[in-house]
Amino acid sequence: MPRFKNERYSKRQLSWYLWPLPALAAFAAQRLLAARPDLVETVHSQRLFRALAGPLSTVTSLVPFSLTEAAVVLGVPLLLVLLVIWLIRLFRQRRKGLFAARLLRAVAWTLSVAYLAFMLLHGLNYARLPVAQSFQLPVRERAAEDLAQAAEWLVGQANTLREQTEEDETGVFRLSLGIGETLKTASSAYAAASADFPLLAGGPLRPKGVLLSHYWSYTGIAGLYMPLLVESNVNIDVPEHSIPETALHEIAHTRGFAREDEAGFLAFLTGLYSDNPDFAYSALLGAALRTLNALAGVDMDRYQTVAAKLGDGIRRDLDASARYWKQFEGPVQEVSTQVNDAYLQANLQDDGVRSYGRMVDLVLAWYEQQQAAGMLSGAIRVLAPQ
Repeated sequence: MPRFKNERYSKRQLSWYLWPLPALAAFAAQRLLAARPDLVETVHSQRLFRALAGPLSTVTSLVPFSLTEAAVVLGVPLLLVLLVIWLIRLFRQRRKGLFAARLLRAVAWTLSVAYLAFMLLHGLNYARLPVAQSFQLPVRERAAEDLAQAAEWLVGQANTLREQTEEDETGVFRLSLGIGETLKTASSAYAAASADFPLLAGGPLRPKGVLLSHYWSYTGIAGLYMPLLVESNVNIDVPEHSIPETALHEIAHTRGFAREDEAGFLAFLTGLYSDNPDFAYSALLGAALRTLNALAGVDMDRYQTVAAKLGDGIRRDLDASARYWKQFEGPVQEVSTQVNDAYLQANLQDDGVRSYGRMVDLVLAWYEQQQAAGMLSGAIRVLAPQ
């Protein structure tokens, strides 16, 4: 009997010192495997991640509201209540130092295991093969003329799709199915695109609209992926033309594509496969604006020529978006940007938030590929499977 007591004592002693191991193992794995993206792609992203994330996303999608939002709204006051209870219990303890140390140990283990779960459900995917390679896209340096040509095509297609969408009483875009039904059907675009791109395959899921989206807008964020729940969250207070693209972007993360530029490109790509023109318009407009911004940085004359071709409907949508986001400018948004930048750099994206601009390189590569295949002669709708 004394021997068993000593064994239990030894295990308790080890628990004081071993809590960093899950986090350290996860951190080391991401750094070491960054040199072997092929291994991450085949072993983790296409197998282990899917085995873990697929069932979890299926379960969380059954819940009609954002579990992430609920955890924030209910979790903070709950933690405060538990803290008060713990302080009362601490006051009654004789060995207050040991009691406090046990709490710190429990918190340390929880955070360490949570970081390991984050790496398995998201972090390691930063080290997978680039989309340019796995989708065989010819990414390379482009002349300003190539950029202008792609921008003009994107603007033209966005103008065409805008005519197929609905407007509110002020002439601004509105979702034909409403926000709830639009989010519910978003993953069908991935199902359609997976016929040509099997890496996009996955079960149906529902991005969640955040009820407190208006206040969330002070951060300047339109979408959020919660890895521990494999849950996509979408700001539904923003002008509606951006909601489909944001939903598709966040779904890309649930499919194992962690890099922001790649998620942005996949939102564009899958939007073209949707049978709902709202998605195609949202995806095309987002790509057109980013391409125009890139063009403005290298050739202002060409930029002005192409930008002048934006239709009146698009201009009304953009004016509504500018007015909306203007009201939220301030220190909260600045801090949010800095936090996001630090997060991206901590996960192998050395250029931080500027990595969003690399989406244009992928769009241009896709454009070249489609042009070479003779797929761009008509309206964008012919690109979707018939």
